[in-house]
Amino acid sequence: MTGNKRAMGTYIVEMAVLVLFFGVCFWGMRNNAGQTSKRSDRILLDSGWEITTSGETTYYDKLPTAVKTSDNNTIWLSRKIGDVTDDNNAVGIFSFQKIVHAYIDGEKVLSFENNTAAHSKMPGNSWLFVDLHPQDIGKTLTLELQQCYGSGQVMVPVMYAGTVEGITNSYMKEKLMLICFSAIGSAIGLIIIVLWIVAGRSLMLSSGLPWLGMFAVVRGIWSLLEANFYSFYVDHLLLWVWMSYICLKTSIVPFAVFTNITFHEGRSKCLSIITWFALADTVITTLLQLWGIADYADTVLPTNLMIMVLGMYVVVIGVRNMYRSWKTKAWTYNEGKRMTYIAHTVFMFVLVIMSMVDVYRFYFTNTPDIALYSRVGYFVYVVAVLMALIWDFARLVSIGKQAENIKEEAAVDPMTKLYNRAAFEKHMDSCVGKKCENKAIIMFDLNNLKLFNDRLGHDMGDYYIKISSEIIRDMFGKYGSIYRIGGDEFCGIVEKINYGEFKSVKKEMEQHIDKLRIPGCDLKMGIASGCCIYDFDKDQSLRDTMKRADVDMYNNKLILKKGAEIR
Repeated sequence: MTGNKRAMGTYIVEMAVLVLFFGVCFWGMRNNAGQTSKRSDRILLDSGWEITTSGETTYYDKLPTAVKTSDNNTIWLSRKIGDVTDDNNAVGIFSFQKIVHAYIDGEKVLSFENNTAAHSKMPGNSWLFVDLHPQDIGKTLTLELQQCYGSGQVMVPVMYAGTVEGITNSYMKEKLMLICFSAIGSAIGLIIIVLWIVAGRSLMLSSGLPWLGMFAVVRGIWSLLEANFYSFYVDHLLLWVWMSYICLKTSIVPFAVFTNITFHEGRSKCLSIITWFALADTVITTLLQLWGIADYADTVLPTNLMIMVLGMYVVVIGVRNMYRSWKTKAWTYNEGKRMTYIAHTVFMFVLVIMSMVDVYRFYFTNTPDIALYSRVGYFVYVVAVLMALIWDFARLVSIGKQAENIKEEAAVDPMTKLYNRAAFEKHMDSCVGKKCENKAIIMFDLNNLKLFNDRLGHDMGDYYIKISSEIIRDMFGKYGSIYRIGGDEFCGIVEKINYGEFKSVKKEMEQHIDKLRIPGCDLKMGIASGCCIYDFDKDQSLRDTMKRADVDMYNNKLILKKGAEIR
C-alpha cells in the first residue's frame, strides 16, 4: 500500500513538472519565436460571380443558395481570377450530388464525374480544388455544375479561396468536435455490445441493450461519413456515399427493436411493422442501386419518412403514457424502467427536432454536412438513455438487495442471529429421498434456563441463550446450518460428520460452557446434545432422524443432571 501511494505521488509530481515545463515553453514563445509557420486559412468566395442558365447570364454580389433552371439541371458560374499568391492559390468547393467541370479561359482543368463501372448518376460527394497559378491572373474561371437528382434547380455550393491545406485544415478544425461526438458514440455502442456478450445474462441486463449498441454504432458511422472528411484522403468516393446511405437505412431496425423490447415487451405492432418496412426498404433500394434502376438518393425519401414516423411515434406514445401515469398516479410500464423511459422519450424528441432540421438542410441547402444537428442529438440520446439504463439497473439491484435482506431477516432469530423455526421447517421439508443422504441431526437443549430466569432475571436468561448459541455455532456451524427451534432448544442439520467426531466436538463444547461462571451464583450452565445420522433402514425422513437425535440428547441431559438442578 505504501509503495502504491509513493508511486502515485511520484506520478503526480512528474505530471505537474511536465505541465509547468510546457507552460513555460509556450509563454516564452508567445512572440512566435521558433513557431512553425501556419498553413493559410480559407476565405469565403461568394461574391463577384456570374451565373449562366438557360442561355441567360446574371451577375450576383452574393451567391444564392439555389438557381432555377430548365437546361438539363446545369448552370455555369464564372469569375475573374484575382491575385494568386502562396496564401491564395486554390478555389475549393464541396460537390454534393453533382457533376463538376472547371475551366480557365475555356481550358478544362478539372473534371469530376462518374467514370466507374457502378450504376450511378453521380460520381460521389467530394471536396474539389482548382489550383491557380500566377499566369492565371485576369483569366476567367468557369465552373459547370450539373445537379444529378431532382429537377428545376441547382444547389449552388459554398466556395472558398485560399490554399488546399488551408481550406482542408479549416474544415477539419470546424468539424473536429462533431466528428468526436460521432466516434465516441460508436465506441459507446461497441462497449455496450461487448458488455452484453460478456456479462449480459449474468447481470440480467435488458435484452434490448445490444440493439441500442448496434444503433449507436451504425448511426455513429453514418454521422462520421456525413462529415465528409474522408473525401480529402480517400478514393472510391461513390462507395463511401453508398455506405452512408446504407448506415442511415439500417439504423432504423436496431432502434425500433430496442424500443419494442425495452418498453413494449416486444408486443408493439406499429414498431414491428416499421422494422419490417425498414428491412424491406434496405433490400429493395440496394437492389435498385446495383441494377442501375434507381440511386439511393432517388429512394431516400421513404427512409427519411420512416425515421420521422418512428421518432414521432416514440415521442407521442411516451408523452401519452407519462401523462396518464401522472394523472392516475400509477406507472403505465415497468416501474423498474421509469428513468430509462423518460430519458428515451425526452431525448428522442430532441433527436427528432434536430433530424428534421437536417432533413430540411438535405433537401433545401447546399451544406457539405447534412448531419450537423442530428449528430449531436444522436450522441446526447445514446448517452442519456445509457445513463438512465444504468440508473434503473442500479436501482433494481438496490431493491433486490433490500428484498434479499428482508427475506434473510425473516429467516433469522433476532436474539441469537441463528436461523429460526420457519427456516428450519423449510429446510426439513426440502430434504426428501436422496437429499437426506449423508445428513445428520444434532439436538441441543440448555440446562437450568428456567432457574436462571427465576433467580437472576430474564436479562441473565437471555445472556445464557446468546452465549450458548455462540458456542454451538462456533463448534458445529462448520458442519451445516444451526437453528433455534424453541426457547432453549437448538437443532443442527449437518453433513459428513460421524458419531465419533460429534462426540469429540461435543466434549470440547462442554468444556467451553463449563468454564463459564457467574460470580456469587451456584447455578451451572450446560448444553445437552445428541446426534443421529440419517439411516435409510430406520428413517423415512429427517424428522425420524430428529426423533432419534432428541432421545440421544435427553440421555445426555440425564448424565449432565449430576451436580446440577434440572428444570
